[in-house]
Amino acid sequence: MGENNILSGGIDILKEIKENLLKLHNYQSNLSKLVLEEEGLEKSIASIEEAVAIEITNTTKKRRQEIEETFDKQTGIIKAKIKKTNDKRDKYKNAKVSERIAEETEFLRAENDKLKSEGKSLLKEKRLPTFCYSKLFYALYSPGDFMDFLIILGVLLITMFAIPCSIYFFLLPEQRTLYLILIYIVAGILFFGLYILIGNRTKDRQPSTIKAVKEIRNSIKKNKKQIAAIRKSILKDGDESSYGLENFDTELQKLQKEVNDIENKKKEALLTFDNTTSKVIAGEIRARREAEIIDNKTKLDKCFEDIRECEEEVKVLTLKIASEYEPFIGKDLMTLDRLESLINIISAGNANTVSEALTYYKQNMEMESK
Repeated sequence: MGENNILSGGIDILKEIKENLLKLHNYQSNLSKLVLEEEGLEKSIASIEEAVAIEITNTTKKRRQEIEETFDKQTGIIKAKIKKTNDKRDKYKNAKVSERIAEETEFLRAENDKLKSEGKSLLKEKRLPTFCYSKLFYALYSPGDFMDFLIILGVLLITMFAIPCSIYFFLLPEQRTLYLILIYIVAGILFFGLYILIGNRTKDRQPSTIKAVKEIRNSIKKNKKQIAAIRKSILKDGDESSYGLENFDTELQKLQKEVNDIENKKKEALLTFDNTTSKVIAGEIRARREAEIIDNKTKLDKCFEDIRECEEEVKVLTLKIASEYEPFIGKDLMTLDRLESLINIISAGNANTVSEALTYYKQNMEMESK
């Protein structure tokens, strides 16, 4: 369309320009709506797919955990039986070990009982007090090993430290150094006097009897050491064949086999779940939302096509207006209200052509600005 055709044209040309401009505005408005619709559909699809993924994850995790808990519960029941059977086995074995120890040390214990009776009878026969058979007596009057010296140290601490200090700090109304010295003197006299008195009436009077009783005690001590050695040897003996534990061992093997079978079935069940069942669950969950996703994707495809068509129309009209109308009328007048003003100028008879209408319009605008 030439310049003369635009500027020399009349009201029809202006209406054509206005119609094309109106179409452009409508396409631009529709395009904005379609873009918003496209964004909404994309968000909706993403939201549904995210919800499906979360549901699949939570459901498969829960179902897998339920499988594990079921098998673990059964395993726990059998393991409790294993523990109970082991406890019974240990109790039975300990009883048998005790019986074996008792049997293999019976002669030594019998000999100790006989020796002990002989020692007490000898003291009675010689008219010596029964405490002459005690460990404390021989530790004080005839020490022979490290334990005896520990007993002596303990007696000295009690008689020469604990008792005097207790009297001094807790029984006396006031504490004086003189009182403490006197207490130690009295305690020393009493203890050592009693020690000498008992020694004179027992060890010094009948040394052969005291020596004989000591030899008896030493024999008993040797027998006790031998008993302890036998007991230690039996406890260390790894051979359990003599205790009759076969029934317990058979039951434990059976129970352990059950545990192993359940563990293997658990592995198989979890493997089947991971490889097959979880995919079926995921497919079922997706199927429930598939129609909704397909519907939204169909709408999105149509929306995308509409946007493409609308963008093409906007491009065509924009280029048409920019190349055919704006160079002659001016970009500033390419608005609906100003085109309507130009149409009204021709309709009112104030101009016959577009060129005259433009001149009239500009003159009026200048007059209004003044």
